[in-house]
Amino acid sequence: MMFRSRTRWRTRTAAALAALTALGLSACTSGGPSHQVAGDVEQTITWWSWNPNTASSKQWISVFEKEHPHITVQHRYIQYSNYVNAVRLAATTSSGPDVFGVQAGAITTNFAPLTVDLAPLASKSIGSDWRHKLAETGQLTAKGKQVALPWMITGAGTLWYSKGLLERVGIPGPPATLDGWLTACKKLEAIGKTCFMQGAKDDWVNIDMFQSIINQIAPGAFYDAVQGKGSATFDSPAFVRAFEIWKSLFSNGIMQPGALGQTQSPDANDAFFKGQAAFVLLGTFQDGNMSKKQLAILAGTYGDQMKSQVFLPAPFPDVVGDAKENGRLFGGPDVGWSISAKSAHRAAAFTFVKWLTASKTAQKMMGSTLAGQPALKSVPVDDSDVVNKAGKAALKEQAKQLANLIGPRQIPTADVQTALGLALSSVASGQSSPEAGAQSVHDAVDSAK
Repeated sequence: MMFRSRTRWRTRTAAALAALTALGLSACTSGGPSHQVAGDVEQTITWWSWNPNTASSKQWISVFEKEHPHITVQHRYIQYSNYVNAVRLAATTSSGPDVFGVQAGAITTNFAPLTVDLAPLASKSIGSDWRHKLAETGQLTAKGKQVALPWMITGAGTLWYSKGLLERVGIPGPPATLDGWLTACKKLEAIGKTCFMQGAKDDWVNIDMFQSIINQIAPGAFYDAVQGKGSATFDSPAFVRAFEIWKSLFSNGIMQPGALGQTQSPDANDAFFKGQAAFVLLGTFQDGNMSKKQLAILAGTYGDQMKSQVFLPAPFPDVVGDAKENGRLFGGPDVGWSISAKSAHRAAAFTFVKWLTASKTAQKMMGSTLAGQPALKSVPVDDSDVVNKAGKAALKEQAKQLANLIGPRQIPTADVQTALGLALSSVASGQSSPEAGAQSVHDAVDSAK
């Protein structure tokens, strides 16, 4: 039941969000009691998402409709690159989706005027302690409103590696330090393999790595700095140093030649799965690659050799040399479900949202996919299909980490997200100095206040 379509925050996404803000939309959430609950009247609701896709959505709909025979769900899948614009336009009309997906960060912030406040509904239907039952609900709030309820929780800050490739060159495990990583790279390159593959054309994966770096230098400072809170600022020595270390990875042999012209998917992922590269930067959203089912699916693309592969996650190595902290994941709700303020079927829509996010049936389904940690805290990940003990142990450690995240993965302001992505590319290519790159993000934060 894997249905991952890796999200990318690119310039056109930020532009779409900016356009949404510029519209100054105010969609009121009146139009019926906040405690509405779906009755037995036959109703049809529309559900839009970038995740799940068309194929996997059928499984969710089938189980839901079996439990709720009076509600029919019509699903529309939209590629993430087009998703924000599509929802932005449609959710302002009564012909748009009743339920649609959002992600923590800028989408939640900018879509808030278009949604129903789910807090009163959750309190009445899930219970007054609903915020304790569901994980990271605060990341899906904006402008005094519970914009969405979380479906699954994911984290980033992990270095995935091919166990077989490391064993082939006599490396017992993933590197913990920069020196260890460079040593591994030399051994791998000696047999014609790429050590680490980064799709540095994609801003999102670069920002993930930058967070890993700055969290080693000044743990947690990033999350205040992007919002202009507290004393943490992008023009401070800690952030300049993080940009310097980021830049050094392009010259010391970690980043592959041409990284800035390659994407994470498919370029980096393909190299990793084909056995051409030993390491790739991804997150817990790739846990399915430790399962027999997903490896069998990948075998359809990459050959039967995939069935014997062992892919495992490890903490991002200490590339600073004197890391104050290392290994903490950052993340939150990878997908949450909102209800359109224009929906004429709010009761049925909330019945569906509640089922997806707070029912043991749906959350156990989520746990079995390994695409994310179930948002319902009482439901664990199902590791029964995981290939080996190391994978099972990794999932247990991730569960602890996801319950103690160092901060959110997504940046709440689209302009700051864009500025950081551009600064990282510019510094990596040598067009800007680390100081100038850090200053440009600092300026974007100031402008967004």
